Amino acid sequence: MNKELQIIMIISSLLFLCYIILMLRNKKIELKFTLSWLLTGICFLLFAIFPDLLRLLSNLLHIVEPVNTLFLFIIFLMVLIIFTLTIALSRNARRVKTLTQEIGIIKLELDKLSAKTTSGQNKQAEN
Repeated sequence: MNKELQIIMIISSLLFLCYIILMLRNKKIELKFTLSWLLTGICFLLFAIFPDLLRLLSNLLHIVEPVNTLFLFIIFLMVLIIFTLTIALSRNARRVKTLTQEIGIIKLELDKLSAKTTSGQNKQAEN
């Protein structure tokens, strides 16, 4: 890897990490989602600082080109992030369903109370 590309990768990884931390500090992203993105940024930073680490990983996995190892790594991380988001989405869908059902029950009870109150007031007005 030439030095220019290495410097660009280091700077972009650091900017990415700073952006994720800023989003966390401004509460625009939750900590549980931040961890996977921080892991991604740190791994890219390590690969940028130590390109031999990527070559070593490529040799261990019997992959000829280190860039293919990087693509494999990126795909793995994206699948991990998508899976994490799917879990959160499923949990939120369950919560929305439960809340909707609870609101429906509360509205039904409120309508019953309102009907009882209205009929009670009508009886008092007749007397």
